[in-house]
Order: sequence, then C-alpha cells, then structure tokens
Amino acid sequence: MLLDLGTARKPAKISLTPLIDVVFILLLFFMLTSNFMQWRQLDLPIPTASDTPAAASEVIRVRLLGNSGDVRIADTTFNIAAGVPQALIGDSETLIAIEAEEGVSTQSLVSLVDALRQAGAEKVSLAGVLQ
Repeated sequence: MLLDLGTARKPAKISLTPLIDVVFILLLFFMLTSNFMQWRQLDLPIPTASDTPAAASEVIRVRLLGNSGDVRIADTTFNIAAGVPQALIGDSETLIAIEAEEGVSTQSLVSLVDALRQAGAEKVSLAGVLQ
C-alpha cells in the first residue's frame, strides 16, 4: 500500500538580511564612537630637592590663573591664546616651573606647555597646585 505524503516541501531558507543589518549597525556604532586622534605623551618631570638648579635666577615661575588661559610670569599677565612673549622665557636652558591654581583643567595645562615649548622653552616642569 502506498502512502500519500503530499507534495515534497522545500527546506526553509534562512534570510541573511537581518544579519547584514546588525553588522552594519555595529560598524556604524564603532565608527562613530572611535577616536582617531593621535595620542601624545608629555614629559613633565616634577623637580626634587636634588634636581634644583645651582642659582635661583635660573628658574622662572609661571602661574596658570585659570581655565581662561591667563598666565602670569613675574609681574606680566597675558593670555596663552596670544602667544608667549619670547623675552619672558629667556634662553632655552632656563627651567620653567608651572604653578597651576586649584581647579585648572588638564587641557589648559597642556595648552600652556605647548605654548611655552613653541616659544623656545625646553625645560618645562610642574611645580604644583596653588590653593
């Protein structure tokens, strides 16, 4: 006796469209959240008692007054956006100690270090945070 099984069913195909959608969403997510900036490292040694220069005249104290970019060297106040006056820095062998007020952001500090290095300062160091 023959059994009537009906017509042969075709196997169900899995659609790849949702998988492709998910892959594109993940690709878009990682492209938008990635940061392609180049990382840099700043060499800012903190001076110790043995590292102090022989003469006190070799140290220029630079005071970062706030996040606005105002800087005081001796009695001269200026903004780092305008650039650092070359006459205030002296020669490249002079040690420049940066004193930052409390609450100053790291970006303001890095901007000051960049401005000092562009003005010709080679020895830049952190002196501490003023309260």
